[in-house]
Amino acid sequence: MGARRLSLQLTPLLDLLLIVIFAQYLEMEQQTQAVTSQRDDRASALQYQLRQTQEELAETNEVLKLVQQHRFQAESDLASSETALEKQREASSAEREELNQRLDDVSKQRDRIVSALRRAYAASSEEIKNLLEALAAAGVTPQPVSPQNVEELASEIEDSEPRDLATFLLAYEEIRKRCDIWNLHITPQEVVEIQIGEEEYSLRPTSSEDFQQQLFNLYKSLPQAKGLVVMLVSYGEVPAATRQNVLTALPEVTDRMRADADGRTRFEYAVVGYLPENDEG
Repeated sequence: MGARRLSLQLTPLLDLLLIVIFAQYLEMEQQTQAVTSQRDDRASALQYQLRQTQEELAETNEVLKLVQQHRFQAESDLASSETALEKQREASSAEREELNQRLDDVSKQRDRIVSALRRAYAASSEEIKNLLEALAAAGVTPQPVSPQNVEELASEIEDSEPRDLATFLLAYEEIRKRCDIWNLHITPQEVVEIQIGEEEYSLRPTSSEDFQQQLFNLYKSLPQAKGLVVMLVSYGEVPAATRQNVLTALPEVTDRMRADADGRTRFEYAVVGYLPENDEG
């Protein structure tokens, strides 16, 4: 009878023990789920940060590639610029030497011509006077001398007789009577000074086409020219590009003025070449 009562009293205790164990199990399960959820959230956050970092790293790599490309390009451009600058310096040096040589040649040619003329006229002034009078009385038209360049002209004058000099001067004057001579000179200030008779004009072309148009406009503003217009083009110490702008435009603008004149006037040009300024030498 006593053992039975003990068995009946343990049953509620067993139930209570089971309830406590189940409650602890539930609590542990909830804690486990909470920890797992926190761990999953943290893992998600870390994965998001990882993706952000990877994207930023990729962008940084792209920027680095672009910077590297720009650096290589800059280095290449710098090397090209240095090479071009060196070539330009060499070309400028060669051009300066050429211009200096031309200046020396022109100065020597000028001195030889002046010296020859002085000697010729000083030694034979009476002979030249008689020659001029004879030519005027006979009505003979002297024929012009057409040297190929200034060096040949200087040599001819150096070795010529007074009669030849007088014939040349008369022929030149006769040419001046029968045609208009336009003297075009490019100054170191990159201005094209044009002398037509006693009138002077100035052009400031910025390109070959601009010079062509300005010269054509000047031609249209002038009175009717004679049957022949000869343009004599010279230049001082000017940049090669400025000189080339004028020389390149000469054939086209000459043809244009010739076509516009419609046979009334013939236009021709000749490049005299380098001439020092009036205040030099």
